[in-house]
Amino acid sequence: MSKAAELHSFWSLPDNSRLTSKQYSFRLPVHVAAKIAALCDLYPQKTRTEIVGDLLSTAIEDLIKGMPYVEGRLVGHDPESGEEYHEDIGPSSRFWELADKHYKSIEREMGNKNPPSLQEAMRKPKTEAEG
Repeated sequence: MSKAAELHSFWSLPDNSRLTSKQYSFRLPVHVAAKIAALCDLYPQKTRTEIVGDLLSTAIEDLIKGMPYVEGRLVGHDPESGEEYHEDIGPSSRFWELADKHYKSIEREMGNKNPPSLQEAMRKPKTEAEG
């Protein structure tokens, strides 16, 4: 089962997400807007922003998982198994590089002068103060 299929369970939980200070505005295909409106009706405790954010988040996660691994230079090996480790020079590596750059920029705009990397922030448990 995909992560997107599990959103109905997730939407019954309390929200711990932080929002950007910048607002994003774009037009949607009519059929997508109708589906989002239906989800808003089904989950009235969630805002449209939360629903769209969660849908985008799960879709991006699914997209990243489908990005091909492209073997780059040798970076190490496991002394026990002899298995070699190579850097990933495929699109997922570039994606994370760009996402980290944009994450740090957004965090700085929001007043965080020394933000962690995006992957570090994703691993860090959220506190009550972070919302």
